[in-house]
Amino acid sequence: MNPQQSDLQRALADLDARLGRITAEVGEVRAGLSALARQSGPAVGGQSPGESPAESPWRAGAPPQGTPHPVTPAPFGAPAPAGAPSQPVPAPARPGGPWRPPGQDDPAGRYGPPPAHPDRPAHPDRPWQQADRPWRQPWDAAPRQSPRRRPRITAATVIAAIGGSVMLAGIAFLLVVAIQAGLFPPLARVVAAAVLAVVLVGLGLRLQSRHDAAITDPTAHTDPRAASDPDGTPVNPGALALVGTGLAAAMLDVIASTTLYLWIPVPAAYMFVGGLALGGMALAGRWSSGLLACLVSAGTMLLAPLISTGVELPIFVAIVGIATAVLAAELGAAVRVVWSVLPGFLLAGYLSQAALHSRGEQIALIATALVFAAVGVGVAWFDTARRRPALANAALVVVPTALPLALLPATHLLRPGWPVGLALAAAYLAVAVLAGRTGRDRAHVLLAAVTGFVGSALLLLTWVELGGRELTGFALTLSALAYVVAAGLWGRRWVDLVAVAASVIAVLVYAAVNQPHLALSERLAVREFTYWDVVSAFAITVLAVAVTWWARRRLPREAATRVMMVGAVVALAAFSVMVVAAGVVIGDLTGVARNGFLAAHLVVTVLWICCAAWLVLTANPRVADARRLGFVLGSLALAKLLLLDLATLPGLFRVLSFIAVGAVMLAVAVRYRKETEPSGSGSPT
Repeated sequence: MNPQQSDLQRALADLDARLGRITAEVGEVRAGLSALARQSGPAVGGQSPGESPAESPWRAGAPPQGTPHPVTPAPFGAPAPAGAPSQPVPAPARPGGPWRPPGQDDPAGRYGPPPAHPDRPAHPDRPWQQADRPWRQPWDAAPRQSPRRRPRITAATVIAAIGGSVMLAGIAFLLVVAIQAGLFPPLARVVAAAVLAVVLVGLGLRLQSRHDAAITDPTAHTDPRAASDPDGTPVNPGALALVGTGLAAAMLDVIASTTLYLWIPVPAAYMFVGGLALGGMALAGRWSSGLLACLVSAGTMLLAPLISTGVELPIFVAIVGIATAVLAAELGAAVRVVWSVLPGFLLAGYLSQAALHSRGEQIALIATALVFAAVGVGVAWFDTARRRPALANAALVVVPTALPLALLPATHLLRPGWPVGLALAAAYLAVAVLAGRTGRDRAHVLLAAVTGFVGSALLLLTWVELGGRELTGFALTLSALAYVVAAGLWGRRWVDLVAVAASVIAVLVYAAVNQPHLALSERLAVREFTYWDVVSAFAITVLAVAVTWWARRRLPREAATRVMMVGAVVALAAFSVMVVAAGVVIGDLTGVARNGFLAAHLVVTVLWICCAAWLVLTANPRVADARRLGFVLGSLALAKLLLLDLATLPGLFRVLSFIAVGAVMLAVAVRYRKETEPSGSGSPT
């Protein structure tokens, strides 16, 4: 026998054995699938419940009836492989051909192996079985459920919203125009509006209940494309419009009964309107409908001024806004804008005219503004901590609700208003600190920034109401100093921005109010400078030093160097003004203010030249280019000596000034020569 022929026969026998094993495994798989199909009941690949595999000729992997099963013969008389069945086992078939590769003529992959469940271990030796459930149906037969999403704005929704708004306006005209035309008596108007509101709400609820019944009925569910809310219950836009219009009409009717006809006491009307608003927002939250929330809140807020313009109007609007914020704040940015912006501006407008109202009305407006702002901060905090809304939602809520608080310090009832403004600013700044320390994500950072800016603005307005230009400038400087220290210690970007803005404002206000340039004129300085100039100049000096410290901690090296040099110059200039003002004040106490001014200028000149000498001679200056700054400062000191002191100072002060400046400059020259000589030169001294 040829050796090559013997090797070929052995290879073919081995290949035949492998094919036999594969055929046996496929047969076992088919047997298991058939058993599972009989147990599970639903059809597998077209098999009906109760049908045996032999009765289902078109099931997956089975050839049509009458088609012989392909049998793999054992060539060359090789024995059957171990584990192979005694009877011929049909080979697996696919649509379009028995040996077509996977995926061809099977684009969905429904005859491929089922995907492994991520949380359940599969059986590697029995691939047709899953961990704890049978293979019930092809894998593309059950569509994956889409994530929850809100109803889309459709043409029906737009038409319903417009129709509800038009009807609501008609109801408002019924309550107002009928009075002017004298068409109906007051009782008929109120009763007609109430009946119409009840009918609208009842029709809306009935329409929605019928719609729910039609959708949940399997025989009536014919439109799979119906939009549904996050709970999976479809909402009819017409029902939303009817219910929203009815509830808003009911609230307008209560407002008219209270403000126009005085039939309902004002506290009871507040309770009725609040209850109706809460009911509408609870229904809007249940249906997850921002349209319903906007119809109830915006419809009432925009049409209520047609009925009443008294002091009760902003309180009614704020009550509706608070109810919307408590139960429907998560229904979208439009709802947030409606409940926060409209009441905020309306309250601010009425507080700006608070002096025209009585004491009780002012108290009601102030209390409403405080509660409304507290609700705004609380909703913003809850949104940031729990709901994870868009980042702009914090600004949409906090800023409009805080707008009425800006007018509280100027309210006649609260004079002096700066303690109230200071408490409000402290409250917002405390919220900013807590939000910044509680969370590190972007939502908490934004909430901290918004509340911090609002608190800073309230603090600025509080100092404006403090009274007195000098006291206001000093308070602004202290606030800027506190922000700079907080920015250096805390390390938040929004605090850095507030610190920079507050520092610039403080320096500009100081330059406009205290007029530090008066220190160059003897006549003006003696006449204008007071102890407030000493205190304010000292505060600006400390602020400039704090800015240089902040720059070293927070800015890159090059930017920090520039800021530190500017801060050092500002600090030296402010300290020089403080010395001159202190000299004038002390001289005025002793009766010789002119001599105090002259002595202060002598001290300033010596101070400048000494600072220049220190910058030039310092071996390891902390500020880069400090030596260059020292030369500039020395040049300024020399120019002051020759141009100002020589013309202003009398004989003895002039002599002392020149001697002191000359001595310092000679000492600098000697020391600077030693430092710049090459080492080891050995030149005699």
